[in-house]
Amino acid sequence: MSQGQAGPRRSGCLSRALQVLILGLAILGVGAGAFYFRWYRPLAAENQSMTAELETLRPLKGENEQLRTEVRQAGLRLQVLEVLVDVNAGRALLALGRPEQAADSLSSAGDRLQVLADQVERADVSQVVQMRDRLGLALGELRTDAFAAQSDLDVLANDLSQLAEALSQ
Repeated sequence: MSQGQAGPRRSGCLSRALQVLILGLAILGVGAGAFYFRWYRPLAAENQSMTAELETLRPLKGENEQLRTEVRQAGLRLQVLEVLVDVNAGRALLALGRPEQAADSLSSAGDRLQVLADQVERADVSQVVQMRDRLGLALGELRTDAFAAQSDLDVLANDLSQLAEALSQ
């Protein structure tokens, strides 16, 4: 009789284990479905939209670099034009017979040329150094030989105009 009772008991145990297994798989399936619909799908959609947005922004990166270069060139050109204004002011003051005021304006131009020399590309540095030398000559001649100083300032103004034109291209 013990074998007869062991059969139904074992099948009852297997049936109960099968029910627990099915219930566990159902809970796991509901959890996986909730995870998929609650977190994965929205994150996947967001990832896809961000990837599409990134693809539209990639071409702008090159354009951004080009614009940065243009802004840098415009800044350098502005500095050259500021030096040119100082030089032209010095030329005008020298023509009016005020060498002390011309020297003040030209020393300001010298300071700006120094800043400009630190910022221009290597190809233009020698040109800016020559301009500083020319300005030094003009400053040395202001009180002794106004005509030579005026001539040096004319050449310097011409060189600055050419550099400004080159930077605008």
